[in-house]
Amino acid sequence: MNIQDETKPAEIVPAKSSRVTELPRTKKQITAAVIADGVAAKARWKTLMAEATIVWEKVPPEELATVDGNFHKLAGLVQLRYHISREESDRKVREFFDKHYPSA
Repeated sequence: MNIQDETKPAEIVPAKSSRVTELPRTKKQITAAVIADGVAAKARWKTLMAEATIVWEKVPPEELATVDGNFHKLAGLVQLRYHISREESDRKVREFFDKHYPSA
């Protein structure tokens, strides 16, 4: 008598995804997130003003104080004071923000 293992291989059940599906955000939620990001950027900017004055010596601290973490305002000031193209000022400011602001 030939004894063979007559058991079937276990069935493979696909694992369920543990990813949480995001619900669409409402306009109020998006607005609140933008406001919160702006407030956080202002708070972070106050701590980075000293570093910005070192990096961009030609931009007076009074003008840097008005930036409040706004990328476009800072790029405009850098462009104006250093007489460079907008693309170049955008690149320099992006490098500064990438270095000092944690990416989300």
